[in-house]
Amino acid sequence: MVDNIAELNRVLLAARTIADKARSAPVAAVIEQCESTVIEGRMPDHSVSIRFATAVGFVAEEGERLTITDRGIAFLELNTDDSYDLAEEQKRLLLRSCFLQGPLRDRTRRLLKGFAPAFREGTYRWSEIDSAPLDAEDWLVEHLRQLGLLKRENEVLQVEPDYVTAVAAFLEEGKGWTEEQAREYYREKLEIGTLAEDLIVAHEANRLRASGFPVEAESVRRISRVRVNAGYDVESFDVAARGVSFDRFIEVKGSKGTNLRFIWSDNEMKVARELKNKYWIYFQGGIDLPNRRAKNEPLAFRNPIDSLLKDSRVTQTPYGLVVEAKMRGAAR
Repeated sequence: MVDNIAELNRVLLAARTIADKARSAPVAAVIEQCESTVIEGRMPDHSVSIRFATAVGFVAEEGERLTITDRGIAFLELNTDDSYDLAEEQKRLLLRSCFLQGPLRDRTRRLLKGFAPAFREGTYRWSEIDSAPLDAEDWLVEHLRQLGLLKRENEVLQVEPDYVTAVAAFLEEGKGWTEEQAREYYREKLEIGTLAEDLIVAHEANRLRASGFPVEAESVRRISRVRVNAGYDVESFDVAARGVSFDRFIEVKGSKGTNLRFIWSDNEMKVARELKNKYWIYFQGGIDLPNRRAKNEPLAFRNPIDSLLKDSRVTQTPYGLVVEAKMRGAAR
C-alpha cells in the first residue's frame, strides 16, 4: 500500500495531463508521467499508487488503460493549485468518502474499535503498552495520521479533537454489520465475560486453598448462570465460613486490554450498597481467548461504593458508572 496518501494527487495529475477527451490514458504512459517528477526525493512504485487510486474509486483500470472516474475528478477539483500535497478539503473528502464511508470503512472500523474512550481528555486513545493489539495494517494508521484524524505521541495514538464527534457517531451507527457479524461480536463479548468468570472462580479457589480452607475452595461458584440479575457473578469466601455461607460476592469485569476500564451498572451498584464490605469487583484484564487464559492477575476492589464512587477518575453515564483509570485494587 502507498506510504504517502498524497501519491493520489501525483497519479491523478499525471493521468489528467495525458488523458484523452474520455479521461482515459494508457497505464504505462501514466506511470512514465509520474516518473518524470521526483517529489521530496521520493520515487515510489507508481503501479502500487495506481492500485490504491483504483481501490478508493478515483480511477478505473480496463486492460492496459486507466480512466479517471467522476469521484477522481471531484477530488482533483479540490486541489486548486495542482499541488502534490493534499489540500485540507481533499483530506476531509478522503476521510468521509473512503475511510468513514466507502471502500475502507470496514478496515477503519476494526482499527477504531481498538481505541478506548478517554473521558478526561474527551477523545479516544490506544496505547502500545496497555491496550490490546490493533486489528489493522500499519499503512491504515499512517494514512489516518496523515489525514489529521489520528495523532501519535510516543506509544499513544489518539483521535484529534476535531474528529472526536465524527468518530463517536461512526462507532455508533449500527456498525454496518451483517446479522452474522453482529452475532460474532456478541459471541466474543460473551466468551470474554464467561472466560473472565471462570478465571476468577479458579483464582478464588486457589487463594482459599493456599490459605488452608479446602472446603471453601471447592465451594466457590458462579451465580451468573442461575441468577443473571443478582448484581454479581461469583460467590466466594473471605476465610473459613461457619456453615459454609458465602460472604464474598464478586462482580467480574473482563477485557482483552489491560487498562482498567468497565461499566458498572445501576443494578450492580444497588446490590453493592446493600452488601457493603462483602461486595467486590474483580477486573480481569489481558484476556487471551484463543489460549483460554489471562496475561495478568486480576485487580480487586472491596466495597467499591466507597473506593470507586468517590474517585475523581470515574464518570457517571446514563448506563451506569464508567471506570477508566490506572488504579490498584484493594488488598485481598
